[in-house]
Amino acid sequence: MSIKQVTVFGGSGFVGRAIVRALAQEGLLVRVACRRIELAERTKTAGDVGQITVMRTNLRVPASVAAAVAGSQAVVNAAGIPFQRGRQRYQSVHVAGARAIAEASRAAGVQRLVHISGVGAEHRNSPNKYVRSKVEAEDAIISGFGNATILRPSVVFGPEDVMFNRIAQIAAQAPFLPVVGDGSAKVQPVFVGDVGSAVAAVLARPETAKTVFELGGPRVYTYREIAALTLRVIDRQKPIVGVPAGLMKIAGFFAEFLPVPPLTYDQVGLLTADNVARPGAPGLAELGIEPTAAEAILPMYLDRYRLRGRYNNHAPA
Repeated sequence: MSIKQVTVFGGSGFVGRAIVRALAQEGLLVRVACRRIELAERTKTAGDVGQITVMRTNLRVPASVAAAVAGSQAVVNAAGIPFQRGRQRYQSVHVAGARAIAEASRAAGVQRLVHISGVGAEHRNSPNKYVRSKVEAEDAIISGFGNATILRPSVVFGPEDVMFNRIAQIAAQAPFLPVVGDGSAKVQPVFVGDVGSAVAAVLARPETAKTVFELGGPRVYTYREIAALTLRVIDRQKPIVGVPAGLMKIAGFFAEFLPVPPLTYDQVGLLTADNVARPGAPGLAELGIEPTAAEAILPMYLDRYRLRGRYNNHAPA
């Protein structure tokens, strides 16, 4: 098996950029396929001149998907949306988009297809629309491309993440730090760089085809512990207050009318359920990757939320 060029759908996103960087470091040619190419221009700096190219692609247009896949020996689907807006729906992006990518990859004779899903995507009867779309996306990938590899990361953290940045921002501005319910739901944050490395490792190992890997960091936290960790890193003293999930869902429902909602109804549901890799499931260790601890990375980008900003170098206790 010889892979020289990889097409990455959603390569302009938070996780997608890490995947592009990891593939470029392996000396591969990378084609970044995304709807808004202006957001992908900065990915070109992850490789040598001409190593990374950008192509405008719309998952709702099969011919566009086929063009993005043509000439590549491997394809990575990292396309996804955190909330629905306009024509960008879970069904059109997660499910129909995955189906289009799988079918185009099979038709083009692609050797490997890697699909980025999420922990919990085995819950077929989930009441959460976001989770159900992830389940259906995996089904679409497998039915269209039987040798696909699926990666299910837990909550991904890194300099441009949503979870830790949002918690730190709230902690810097509000008199208290809210958590959904009692904050006892568990999460296993995985570093975005490790997710990128996992994709590169999978493509280098033909035996990883037809396998589902669940990617989690080295430690499982409750969301209350995540809040406390964030407060320590930004060196702020704020009470952590539990807010009933029902009230948060109401707030999330109305927030969805905003152009960029800070929280949605479905996201509240995710915060009340465990997001942890299943015991015994193949993960980073099986790919030869030592998971990166959140404590080692968070101070590098949450320092701007400290009192007096990143120029306050007081080490958190």
